[in-house]
Amino acid sequence: MNLLKNIGFGTSSMPADTSLPAIFDFLVLQKDFVRTDVTTIYKRILTDVLERTQGLKPELENVISDSCLGSEKSDGLVTLISKAMCDKAELFIVYDKSTKVVRKATTNEADMIKADYLKEAGSSVGFYLNFKDFNTSDMLKIYSGLEYCTVVSLHKSMNTAKALQFKMKSLRASVSEGDSETVVAQAKAIAKALGDGGDVLLDGEDTIETLIPDLQAATKSMDFIAQKQSFYLGVPATYLTGLAPSGLGDSGEGDRKAVERGLKPFFQSIIKPVLDSIFDSQVTFKTEDFGGVTAALMALKDFEITTDELISAEDKKLIIHKMFNLSTDPKDLKITKTKPVENETTD
Repeated sequence: MNLLKNIGFGTSSMPADTSLPAIFDFLVLQKDFVRTDVTTIYKRILTDVLERTQGLKPELENVISDSCLGSEKSDGLVTLISKAMCDKAELFIVYDKSTKVVRKATTNEADMIKADYLKEAGSSVGFYLNFKDFNTSDMLKIYSGLEYCTVVSLHKSMNTAKALQFKMKSLRASVSEGDSETVVAQAKAIAKALGDGGDVLLDGEDTIETLIPDLQAATKSMDFIAQKQSFYLGVPATYLTGLAPSGLGDSGEGDRKAVERGLKPFFQSIIKPVLDSIFDSQVTFKTEDFGGVTAALMALKDFEITTDELISAEDKKLIIHKMFNLSTDPKDLKITKTKPVENETTD
């Protein structure tokens, strides 16, 4: 009778405990979800930056990537940096040149490294990275927390959608306490018949429904979150969602340029100083924006058929160097000024 009393049969007052139990608990804690989400975003960005990095020796690529070996050295350089960025923490790294292994420094090593950096901005023991003022992580965590709420809501509504809802017209008003057990038995029989694919007999105004999850609201929420995260990271929202740009005539060229503009600051501020310091290298950023090269080649072809009376040879060479992102120093251009031809006079 407890079930019948809870739904309103044979009771004249509300039960003492009016709270409802939580259904379909989400097994992942919010703090774990947020940390994994933000760390993964940073790992993807840094990995893509490394794909555009040239000058790194091939044998050092394994140092950057993770390892599946069960040891404290399983995290590669990218994961170590990503976790420190997410946690806004200090990171002390030790690189063993003989074994080519990068690992986190021990407590004693970290103390020595930090003391050395305070004295002379360097250490023979290891390397010191500081992300304490990396406030972008705070904003990403806020929107990642909103994403967690969206996923939890979707998880609950999707699980609830598996259940049938048998809606009997005026149940509490038309069924007495004595008939309530019969109604419950009929409802169970209807549910079993539907589960077996059988026919059921209902009153004309009774309904059987299933919950339809509101995916449109969830999609709009995720799009809003991706747009705000893209603002703080400097990359387009399509980069974060993995969706290709849509629209008639949209080749995606604008998004590719935006991605490169967003990745370049991570190269300049994180990847280049870290790689140059740890591996004693001089890496450079390799562009994948070939649209400018195509335009420069077209201009070069047009200049070949354009007379020097309209655009001088010196100006042509200067324009081409700028379009190909080459040096515009006069020494590199090797421009020689031609003397104007004097008009001949006849006696």
